[in-house]
Amino acid sequence: MSSGTVTAELQYLKKLPLYTKEKPFQLFVPVAADAVDTRSTNLEFEAREQTFEDIRGREDAFSLDSHGFQTGVYPTRLDSDMFGDKETVETRYFDEVREILRDVEGGYDEVFLFDWRLRNAAKPKEQEALFDMNDLTTWLRPSPNVHVDQSPRAVVQRVLLHLPEKAAQLLQGRVRVINIWRPIDNVVEDYPLAFCDPSSVPPRDLVECDHVRRKFKGANMYMHFNPQHKWHYLGQQRPEEVLFLKMFDNDPAVKAQACPHASFRHPSPAANSRPRKSIEVRALVFNYP
Repeated sequence: MSSGTVTAELQYLKKLPLYTKEKPFQLFVPVAADAVDTRSTNLEFEAREQTFEDIRGREDAFSLDSHGFQTGVYPTRLDSDMFGDKETVETRYFDEVREILRDVEGGYDEVFLFDWRLRNAAKPKEQEALFDMNDLTTWLRPSPNVHVDQSPRAVVQRVLLHLPEKAAQLLQGRVRVINIWRPIDNVVEDYPLAFCDPSSVPPRDLVECDHVRRKFKGANMYMHFNPQHKWHYLGQQRPEEVLFLKMFDNDPAVKAQACPHASFRHPSPAANSRPRKSIEVRALVFNYP
């Protein structure tokens, strides 16, 4: 796969008149056949072309607080086939993630790992419609939809849900949501993860979308197209190379509050490239007041 600047398509949320009177939503629970509204979602996306700059060779120029993303080298002690085992991920790999997070700017006083996801570019698209969001060992396809995993309102709900006895105190300090993302098994050649510089994203481009699951109602943010968006990726990302992505930060003094991201199909993958496999862990990161 060639490195450097490339051009490819991403899926952006359409600017529909509908969203001026109805909030975007997505249901991950069955809808009764006799319901007044049988829709599971009102989301509509459009493919728009963007340019992606490879940060390879300039990794040290980017940081979480300035750009919403950064990279680091952290070899994992797990074999690739271990990532499909829930207990192994939530014990051994979670311990690794807690250590990795020590290197973020400002460190942390407390961390809570609340979610993780596996992705495999070889998974057939038609199977994904049947997946169970509560089964964390399900392999999903890379997502081409530009999004931020958690909206500010959803972060507060997460803290209240997972840490109810400490929530009042924790919410008085610095609260961040940081994703730890790495490839599994092989170098990324077909679906790199792209990340957008938050300084190029006006607030009006981000739209909150409700996500309703069986056990939790949360919200993320999707993004409308804007040709001013500045996109980056890490070419030929290796399994020992970790991406930190910030989804939320309540510190108003920090330049980068949240980093929109998505995967794109590389326009010139190697002829013998293997499908991308990856894992991301989502963390609530706290600094005490």
